[in-house]
Amino acid sequence: MKRASSCTGALALLVLSPITLAQTPTGPASVPDLAPLVVTGTRTPADTFFAPLIVDTIDRHDPTLASASRVEDILADQPGLHVAGQGRRNGQTLSLRGFGRNGVLVRLDGVRQDINTGHLGNFYLDPALLREVQVARGALSSLYGSNAMGGVVSFETVDAADLLRPGENSGVRLSLRGATANDELGVTLSLFGRRDLADGSSLDGLLALGRSESGDIRRAGGQTTPEDASLDSLLAKGGWQLNDDHRLFASWQHYAEDANQPPNPQQLVIESELRDRDTTSDNLQLGHRWSPAPETQIDTRLTLSRQQIEEPTAERTLERLGVQSDGYHRLDHGWLSQTLAFGAEASRATQRPGGTASGFPEADIDSVALYLDDTLTVGRYLDQGGIGEFDLGLGARHDGYRAEDSQGRESDRSRVSPRLRLAWRPSGDLMLYSGYAEAFRAPTLSELYADERHFGGFCMGPFVCVPDNFWVPNPDLRPETSKSWESGLAWHFGDWGLRASYFDTRAEDFIDTEVDIFAGTTRATNVSRARLWGYDARLDWSPSDTPVTAFLGLAEVSGHDRDSGDPLGSLTPLEALTGLDYHLSGPDLTLGWRGRFARSFDKQGEDEALPGYGLHDVQLAWQFSPLLSASLKLRNVADKEWYRPDGNLGDGRSLLANVSLQW
Repeated sequence: MKRASSCTGALALLVLSPITLAQTPTGPASVPDLAPLVVTGTRTPADTFFAPLIVDTIDRHDPTLASASRVEDILADQPGLHVAGQGRRNGQTLSLRGFGRNGVLVRLDGVRQDINTGHLGNFYLDPALLREVQVARGALSSLYGSNAMGGVVSFETVDAADLLRPGENSGVRLSLRGATANDELGVTLSLFGRRDLADGSSLDGLLALGRSESGDIRRAGGQTTPEDASLDSLLAKGGWQLNDDHRLFASWQHYAEDANQPPNPQQLVIESELRDRDTTSDNLQLGHRWSPAPETQIDTRLTLSRQQIEEPTAERTLERLGVQSDGYHRLDHGWLSQTLAFGAEASRATQRPGGTASGFPEADIDSVALYLDDTLTVGRYLDQGGIGEFDLGLGARHDGYRAEDSQGRESDRSRVSPRLRLAWRPSGDLMLYSGYAEAFRAPTLSELYADERHFGGFCMGPFVCVPDNFWVPNPDLRPETSKSWESGLAWHFGDWGLRASYFDTRAEDFIDTEVDIFAGTTRATNVSRARLWGYDARLDWSPSDTPVTAFLGLAEVSGHDRDSGDPLGSLTPLEALTGLDYHLSGPDLTLGWRGRFARSFDKQGEDEALPGYGLHDVQLAWQFSPLLSASLKLRNVADKEWYRPDGNLGDGRSLLANVSLQW
């Protein structure tokens, strides 16, 4: 198996980079103040606790993110959110609130990640380069358009301001990481700095280069599946703060994985020869931020993303060129205040197959969108003589798309996604809310236009043979749509905090795949009407007089075909995540326990019942000194065999570690 030592030369080049190093501060380590957090579910700065939906945030100081080597390590602890696959990076897909990979929007630094081909994943990123991850649950097409039916998962990469300590102008950070479940070793070197110019402006930048190598993957119960992979990643970001109002910025995120793995990376048991697969992803941005006041901001970005998957005889490439402008503005009318979120987007995505690539047709899709969301706030709290503070939210987004393949077959449709919500806050510690939203998912280019061979013919007996099977295009395919009601509350009481919501979704025109074995055809069709319902809840305990914090998260998703009554959707049994953290030495040393529990459930699409499970993790976060920190996490301590709702075997016992030195 390959080893991480091959990155030594690249690290040496970075060490010689002409960035002046600052003297190490002698004071205690501290976390830099962050800008107001823009909430994924509202597109405005807000307190995520009192957002009118369930939003979970994982930042880089959490051992879950700090020690992660793949997306599965980051999101596996999120109740109701599942990562499909068998631990391979390019086989990872998400399901949330009953919707699968095409119903959950994934964004990386604001750029849509949605390549779709076979059993391969639809997003590629290195967790070592991330600053935070936000998971927003619910129908969010009124803000984000297609695919945001079950929710939005936003990954944000680190920048210089996140790493610079108070009083520093530059620095270097070296991080070493490893995971025993796949014999992974990795290293990331980051150089970052900031300089004030004579004209009052300032420059800042970051360059991070990572390398990791891994081997066979060990799943729960000791089962193994073959893998031999190496990952090179790069992040280059820079900004020019011209004055208090204007900032120019640019970034490039590069991901390149070379793997020897099964044709289907989501398989555990291998029934065919392994193949070499190179996966490359690039995301580039040029942008301008205008912030004339603390309550106003507009970001305009020109983006280019490119994902390429190369195999010995096949190649798949998706390129997306887009421009987007998003902003927010707050107005105070005395007795009435408004918070506006608004934006416009336009993009062109191009698919280009090569060799024997199947199910990935040569086609283009052009998309345009406009959205506006207005939250009106009026009233006074009960203890101020009023009847409570009320929020009325009204929003809508118009999306239009036009797709065309190489043979001139067209699909031209548009969709308006409205959103209405009402919140009541009798005090600053309690909020009750309810809302209605519509969402949609545009068909993929593969679902519209695929016409290649799907699989070869075979014989089931001496007299029963089936022909080769071919994709049949369906350019008249309609978008999936949904209508959702959601109600919930957010309540701070003493040392406790509670967030909870219940949702009920009616979905139309589910896009399904019909395979006719004896006719030799496979076709995407609109077939189902579904109902999906469930709940999410979070309970936190943070006493001010003891060094202990605890939490409990619950989620469940049920669903069925409204015509036949059969189970339908990416369903989730009752799941719980609970945790306890003990701060042994203030914030510098924290020992934690995590428990993941689920009751028994039926395997999706089959009559087979899968057992419930109870898993235990332990973790440690230690800031040894201002220079040195470490994060350790031991997952599935008992190596218990367990299964996800889609039937995939879960992750086994694994020690994940990260040690970082910054100077």
